[in-house]
Amino acid sequence: MNRLFITTFFTLILTVLSFGEKIKVIATIFPNYDFARNIGKEMAEVTLLLPPGVEAHSYEPTPRDMVRITTSDILLYTGEDMEPWVHRMSRNLPDSVTICDLSHGVNKVEDEDHGHSDPHIWTDPLLAMQMVDNVTEAFIQADPKNREYYTQNSKAYKNKLYQLHQKIEKELSSIDRRDVVFAGHMVFGYFAKRYDLTFTTPYRSFSPDAEPTPRRMAELITTIKKGGYSHIYFEELINPKSAKLIARETGAEILLLHGAHNLSKEDLKAGKSYIDIMEGNLKNLKRGLKK
Repeated sequence: MNRLFITTFFTLILTVLSFGEKIKVIATIFPNYDFARNIGKEMAEVTLLLPPGVEAHSYEPTPRDMVRITTSDILLYTGEDMEPWVHRMSRNLPDSVTICDLSHGVNKVEDEDHGHSDPHIWTDPLLAMQMVDNVTEAFIQADPKNREYYTQNSKAYKNKLYQLHQKIEKELSSIDRRDVVFAGHMVFGYFAKRYDLTFTTPYRSFSPDAEPTPRRMAELITTIKKGGYSHIYFEELINPKSAKLIARETGAEILLLHGAHNLSKEDLKAGKSYIDIMEGNLKNLKRGLKK
């Protein structure tokens, strides 16, 4: 091994040892988990609260989860509309736990029919950058002596997110269609607004529990047939029965649009990232929106 490699290696080891014990971070959903991994790196032990493959919206913490949260240094959640249980349990948490709402400072879209805000802010990479700012502040609050370390990691990761935004913006600017037929719940509102797309879905809510009515399914099938759509999209970790039904009736091909709430066990083990997911969505959008 050359001298430069050896010097760099031992410098890294000494740096990590000087940091002391890792701070313990609990993240409620996958984007929060992935953002925290990129900010904390060697300094943090980041745990995803959701078990792999579990749908995020209806999840409630188990007694074991409650113990892990109570003994953590940081709890990262997305907001009242995504994890209402956090507000209920926060009054019982010790002062040693830094609780961070990653939607702080984000102008969220209101769902007038159901009386709450759209929580899926991470689907817009620029809003994801705001979430990363909130994560960074939580790390600094919990571990102020290493402020510079977290700040530098944040800066580097936000640059990657901005590059992701530029790539999506550029590559979607020349697609043939602007209307996405999505047989999932209303998860891509912020993404659609950012990149000037329209999402047509049989769901009327941000929640996947609200099943589409037969009438709305029939209307969507008619729209696909009249518009000559060749592809429809389905959502991760949700039974794609609506998409399969529509595909059977119209002959359209189904493609995945991943909302990044959570990962399968296989994807989590493989180290799949938020950026990987968004780049996969871009690839499928470019494929499916060609005339």
